[in-house]
Amino acid sequence: MKVAIIGAGVSGLSCAYRLNQLGVRPVIFERRPIIGESVNLLGVHLNCFNHLFRNPLHFFEKKYALNIKPLTEVRRLVMIAQDREVAVTGRLGHIFNRGSARTSLEYQLFSQIEAELYMDTYIFDSMVEDVAKQFDSVVVATGRTDIPDYFGLSAESTIIAIRSGIMDGKYEQGKVISWVKTDYSRNLFIYLVPSSERKATITLMVDNISMNDLDLYWRKTVTTEAIANNFLETWDSEYYSCRLRKNRLGNIYFIGTAGGMTDDYFGFGIINAIAGGFFAAEAIAQGKSFERSIKPIITQVDQLHNLRLMANKMDSKTWKRLITIMGMPGISHAVYKHSLVKFHHFGALAGFFMKSDNR
Repeated sequence: MKVAIIGAGVSGLSCAYRLNQLGVRPVIFERRPIIGESVNLLGVHLNCFNHLFRNPLHFFEKKYALNIKPLTEVRRLVMIAQDREVAVTGRLGHIFNRGSARTSLEYQLFSQIEAELYMDTYIFDSMVEDVAKQFDSVVVATGRTDIPDYFGLSAESTIIAIRSGIMDGKYEQGKVISWVKTDYSRNLFIYLVPSSERKATITLMVDNISMNDLDLYWRKTVTTEAIANNFLETWDSEYYSCRLRKNRLGNIYFIGTAGGMTDDYFGFGIINAIAGGFFAAEAIAQGKSFERSIKPIITQVDQLHNLRLMANKMDSKTWKRLITIMGMPGISHAVYKHSLVKFHHFGALAGFFMKSDNR
């Protein structure tokens, strides 16, 4: 069986890992010259976003023998809206290294697979059909939306402007800070994640602006929040998100960001990327229904999209009241610590009210 994977990110490498277990050695095409991100990103996953598994890392290790190590646990989450600050503590999730170091999530996955790898090889959208003729199956696992757009599969696409910076200072490891609904993040947010006691990464995500306008919003962020201007480096990027009409077209499978498996609000796609890669591999090698397997992921993404639509209508005062409620002991215990209530449940509720308003 000949299988091609376009993209050596988390979803593509996870697919290759599961294919190996099922007796298939895939061919991987990666546009970048390295495994992992070219900049030192940090990925955050909170337990309140788990929907397929209560403890995904433990589940992946137990069922699939996949051993991945996070940089650290999230032990403290601080949410800030206007002058209100709410903190939640506990075993809240994990922080992953997403750079090109050997500790990065991508490199950990790469070290556990066998594949024919072509780096620095860009498969254009118009080339995918030719690739599909040469292979039994093709898995599109890119971090962009150009290929699903080319095939007319995108029901909706979003591009978010991002600036990140590494700061030198004193930080508490495992403490994540998030500023929500500010004038300089518009409907999105800013978050700060320490990588060590001496370094942290702060990321500004802004919707509906051009990359040229990002500098103004960044300067407002640094000034308004009194963030010390001790940046070791900064970089700009764009975050792509799409919602697809379907995730399979003949022998072509779409997973990860290209498969609409990363939500367009919080952008927490790590666990979905791994699971989606596994599901695509099982569909290809075992004949399982890909659509049925990924349905819980797509449903969750749709519900979080509803939450974004609702959040877009909320002003900063409403957000202030909301995080106050989220920080109440009983509610924070149910949502953040034990994940009895998931964030996508709020999105499902938001979707219900939006449908009611439209009647």
